[in-house]
Amino acid sequence: MKQLFFEFILMAIFIIISGTYLSKFGDIIADKSGLGQAFIGGILIAMATSLPELVTSISSALVGAPDIAVGNAFGSNTFNLVILAFADLLQGKGPLLLRVNYSHLLSGLVGVLLSALVVFSLILSHFMNFNLSIFGVGVDSITLLITYIISVRMIYRYDQKNPLDPDDPVKEDSNPDYTLNKALMGFAACAVVIVFSGYRLTITADQISMLTGIDQSFIGSVMVAAATSLPELVATISAVKIGAYNMAVGNVFGSNIFNMTVIFFADIFYRQGVLLQDAKIVHILTATVGIVMATIILIGLFYRSRRSFMWMGWDAIAAAAVYFAGVYLLFQLGLNVI
Repeated sequence: MKQLFFEFILMAIFIIISGTYLSKFGDIIADKSGLGQAFIGGILIAMATSLPELVTSISSALVGAPDIAVGNAFGSNTFNLVILAFADLLQGKGPLLLRVNYSHLLSGLVGVLLSALVVFSLILSHFMNFNLSIFGVGVDSITLLITYIISVRMIYRYDQKNPLDPDDPVKEDSNPDYTLNKALMGFAACAVVIVFSGYRLTITADQISMLTGIDQSFIGSVMVAAATSLPELVATISAVKIGAYNMAVGNVFGSNIFNMTVIFFADIFYRQGVLLQDAKIVHILTATVGIVMATIILIGLFYRSRRSFMWMGWDAIAAAAVYFAGVYLLFQLGLNVI
């Protein structure tokens, strides 16, 4: 048992280190290719830091662990939103959301929409036994991918028409020693490490679940999700430290959007059936917790209250409280779900 936990921690460390450098190389690629800050934070860096979730969920699908695959996607979303609460604490006095642009409302709402689509699919498949598939891939998973593609295009076009405030820090070339090709090679090397680490992390998590009796839903939604979300934590903290608050928030919301497409790719590699049909209904709890947290943060972004407690906005405090309550409920349910 100790060896399993040691390997789990070791693979998590590999993901942290590789994910951190992956985010750095992604930033360099976006900067040197001239894609701009909005694309950096909301799309490219979000996709880069979400690669661990993608690899881990695909690996879970390959070994026949649908609950770890789905739980990882939803659990990562909730953990990412807690990162915003932590970032709020680090950035100093006053709520973090006072410092960011209204345009993040769009990406936040898209994340809520994608999560709601998965909840709707889980309800249909478990209570109405309704599930369509094309070549073994659920229509619900395909719908998620199509919605994601349309939404990313919409977000990109909106950001082009409504650029971030001119007062936001302008990115300078802080990596003159890196060429675009060198950054691409570094990005690929980090991706290889993450692929290996994510696969081993999934195998280890599955074995821990079997030996401890803890449900796969809890393992995937909390342990694996926290491990694979650590690159987002590092990237967000780094952005806050340099005052790039829009990039920090954009990274979190963008990662949450991309995490929902992870279900589609995991469904492709899950050959025992249709992923969301075989996943347990308990994932609705994790999804609902994420939706509630995102809604609280979006309300805070729109209302822009200046009140805070211990340097944190009340929206961040409320979101964190919902997260920990959800983890407790999921653990209690996980002990009893068969």
